[in-house]
Amino acid sequence: MKEKGFTLMELLVVMAIMTILAGMAVGGAQMARKRGAITKAKSAIAALEAAIDMYDLDIGDYPATGNANLITELHDASNSDPEWNGPYMRLKEDDLEDGAYLDPWGNPYVYNNPGTHNTSFYDIYSSGLNADDEQGEGDDINNW
Repeated sequence: MKEKGFTLMELLVVMAIMTILAGMAVGGAQMARKRGAITKAKSAIAALEAAIDMYDLDIGDYPATGNANLITELHDASNSDPEWNGPYMRLKEDDLEDGAYLDPWGNPYVYNNPGTHNTSFYDIYSSGLNADDEQGEGDDINNW
């Protein structure tokens, strides 16, 4: 009499196939998360550029160098300049640390005025996934 059920070999083949499929799904999810973080950083840089441009239209100059200084100038309602019509950008508390605006990887965006790449105005960049400040090169995400 033949017993019903799967052989050990059949079970191993099914488990191997499931492992391969799970590995592909996890890899795809990680790539999607990475692309999402890069898109978020690019969007944040574009939003910062728009806010800086509005600030420049009102004040007549760009904020001084430094992430925390930039965020203070764009967001702080106690600005004493009568031309200041901000806040120019709304920020979530989760995106700030010690007054600095953080990229998706938890590192502060770099803001330089005047810029070394955009010599007629400012540079903004994120040090990217590797968190290594490569001056806007490598995996850094920048506005030039």
